[in-house]
Amino acid sequence: MAIASSKKGFGKPKLIKTTNNAWKAIPWTKVQRKVFKLQKSIFQAYKSGQNAKVRRWQRLLVKSYYARLLAVRRVTQENQGKRTAGVDGVITISPKQRLELTEKIKGNLKAKALRRVWIPKPGRDEKSGNGNTHNPR
Repeated sequence: MAIASSKKGFGKPKLIKTTNNAWKAIPWTKVQRKVFKLQKSIFQAYKSGQNAKVRRWQRLLVKSYYARLLAVRRVTQENQGKRTAGVDGVITISPKQRLELTEKIKGNLKAKALRRVWIPKPGRDEKSGNGNTHNPR
């Protein structure tokens, strides 16, 4: 089931059914306003040097349901590359799939490690032992 918030701020959201109409029924102006207000608060806290508040509000923004809704909407509907297939080969998705995607990205709150690829340099063999055994990870 998808979740939409009915309270002020980023409180506990209420459950709604995942239908095609549910995506269209989302109050997008309210969603954009709430996300913008939080982003503005982060900026103002950073500007005034309140780093603890910045980190706390950044964490709140990443976990926010409204921010996830807005991210999915921008990528699947508003961006110039909305008709370009991603790594999964899918070009367009239905409103129901958009709500499911919003729920799916809820668990991915930490960045994954980067993929390391060996880039051959001129004059060196692949991973030749030059005495440096330090692993930068």
